[in-house]
Amino acid sequence: MTDHTVAEWAEDLRRFAAACRTARPLPDRGAFTAAQEWQCRIVGGALLAWLHEHGPGFLRERATMAALLGVDPDPVIVFTSDVPGLVAAREILGDDHELVICLLEEEFADAPARAADPGYVRHVHVWSRFLPELEREVAAAARAQHPISASSSYWQHAEGTMWAPNAGRGVDHLWRWDGREADLLEEALTHWVA
Repeated sequence: MTDHTVAEWAEDLRRFAAACRTARPLPDRGAFTAAQEWQCRIVGGALLAWLHEHGPGFLRERATMAALLGVDPDPVIVFTSDVPGLVAAREILGDDHELVICLLEEEFADAPARAADPGYVRHVHVWSRFLPELEREVAAAARAQHPISASSSYWQHAEGTMWAPNAGRGVDHLWRWDGREADLLEEALTHWVA
């Protein structure tokens, strides 16, 4: 652990996030394809559910265990997603939210500030995104439990929270995309707890 405070760590990450958005600006929602629009809605709903339902419980649990775990009881929330998800987050949170910093998944993985907090001392990581391809075990379960027509495709929506080392939860939801609409086939098709 370095001697950075939560505020200093957050400021470093905010500067990095601003540089990422300058280098790769988010598109306007009006430019989305039909698939991106559906994914934006779905991830936006998941983010709202985390902010209002799931997240407060994670944060209370972390605050209760903070001294034991050696983590800050008031962490920064880092939300990662894909482009449609970040557009949803921008609409929900604004461009410069006081407590939440938003990045693409790959940007956060490469963030210099992340290296200074591998033990989740200063942050909680929340994600919600659609994977470009189904994971093998999800694909097998999808075909076995929810066969779809050849004109449709599966979507895997992964979401989760890590709030300390070996302390988190995640799920994968299975969606069907028919080219016009997305239908939830199974909520929490797979799940994990750490």
